[in-house]
Amino acid sequence: MASYRCSSHVASASAVASIFSAFVANSREPDRLRVRGLAPKVTARGIGPVIVIRRASNRLFLYLGTRLWRTFGVATGQSAYPSPLGRWSIVVKWRNPWWYPPKSPWAAGSKPIPPGPGNPLGTRWMGLSASGVGIHGTPDDASIGYSASHGCIRMHEADSVALFPLVPQGTTVIIYGAPPWGYSTSTAPSTGF
Repeated sequence: MASYRCSSHVASASAVASIFSAFVANSREPDRLRVRGLAPKVTARGIGPVIVIRRASNRLFLYLGTRLWRTFGVATGQSAYPSPLGRWSIVVKWRNPWWYPPKSPWAAGSKPIPPGPGNPLGTRWMGLSASGVGIHGTPDDASIGYSASHGCIRMHEADSVALFPLVPQGTTVIIYGAPPWGYSTSTAPSTGF
């Protein structure tokens, strides 16, 4: 037996007829409506991993269903190149990626950088459905905890290596600033996003 709560569906046509008949008869007797149980389309067990990134605190939260699983410090986009807010998904995963200069003034004249030392993407790239944006390792550990990137989500290299096998392609990634209820850098909500 499933461990989720069911909702109910009221047979609307028969309910309207029954209520109308009671109204016309001026009856104050309780009316029994026909209902059937509905199982949820998605359960907590069926959600899988979800990444939530808070730009305001430069933290990445990895949830398994609705349960917080892991937390990582990250660097998000600087004010001139902010990490895009919204709901995205991981569309590509690469080990030892090449870095290709984006069509942006800050990268003008740059050449592609192959895998290895000096590659700004580190050894793991998880590309998002937001064009040109991804989650990746970085050789610049000092940037973690700050808004220092050109839109991507930078992680300590060891953290990106640890995250990589935990999130398949298609994983939902939610990026937002400060939530409307305020935020604390010391705690994350135990459930919800």
